[in-house]
Amino acid sequence: MKEEIKTIEDIIIGFFSRAGFPAEIKHISLKEKEKEDEAPILAVNIKTSEAQMLIGKQGLVLADIQLLLRKLIKKSVGQDIFLNLDIDNYKKNKENYLREIAQEAADKVLATGLAKELLLSSPFDRRVVHTELANRLDVKVESIGIREDRKIVITPIIE
Repeated sequence: MKEEIKTIEDIIIGFFSRAGFPAEIKHISLKEKEKEDEAPILAVNIKTSEAQMLIGKQGLVLADIQLLLRKLIKKSVGQDIFLNLDIDNYKKNKENYLREIAQEAADKVLATGLAKELLLSSPFDRRVVHTELANRLDVKVESIGIREDRKIVITPIIE
């Protein structure tokens, strides 16, 4: 897969260029698959002057671009990959923010003894919170609801 990185870079830059958004790849890294049935993970961070337009409201445009690029790359290199596309560190910054919110909410739950709901719009957001609080033994985290009403509930564990 490492030999295909140059091809993948060309596909990504070409995609943005043809769409009228000059961009450069600031970071690209490949994590090979750990299990036979997993796809390798390709993390790419793009720098562009049109970041806000390409990210869209709550990252929805970014998610669509990521899906399109993943399909183009699969067709070109003949191998499925998991593409984690970021633009101007949007996802990285959002992930750090969500981790902070998760810890603050967990601390508040412990201080008040009351459960707290976090209304998070995307599976990515909920996964970040679950992952962040997974090792805490003083709170319980669960997702409840369906579709757009899905949310996270953090409750204290009282011994």
